Amino acid sequence: MNLEMLTNRYANDPRCFKIVDGITLSEPQQIQLNGLHGSAAPFIVSAVFNHASAAQQNHLVILKDAEEAAYFHNTLENISSALNLFYFPSSFKNKKKLQAAQRQSCDVAHRMPHPVRQSIKRNRVGAIIT
Repeated sequence: MNLEMLTNRYANDPRCFKIVDGITLSEPQQIQLNGLHGSAAPFIVSAVFNHASAAQQNHLVILKDAEEAAYFHNTLENISSALNLFYFPSSFKNKKKLQAAQRQSCDVAHRMPHPVRQSIKRNRVGAIIT
């Protein structure tokens, strides 16, 4: 089975359609994926991200830690070949670093790469993985 066949299976899965329906409602939705193994989550997010109904929305993917987010970002980038995926590792998730993170919160905008800041200003659609 090649990558195209696998991505098509996820893209045509009724469960992915349910996720798309949930996030395209007028009310903001929070969706949590549990019990997935391997690269299932990036394949699901890729299917949702590329679906016609959800393609014009921004997506935010929050993972447990920076390492998991980095692997997720790399896998999603390789699966989808999308250029509008942004990875932001955050120290805010670690309770031990909370005080340091609060001091650094004003520097978050300075840590953003220039293309990301431009994308936000232009309301460009994409996904942020943190």
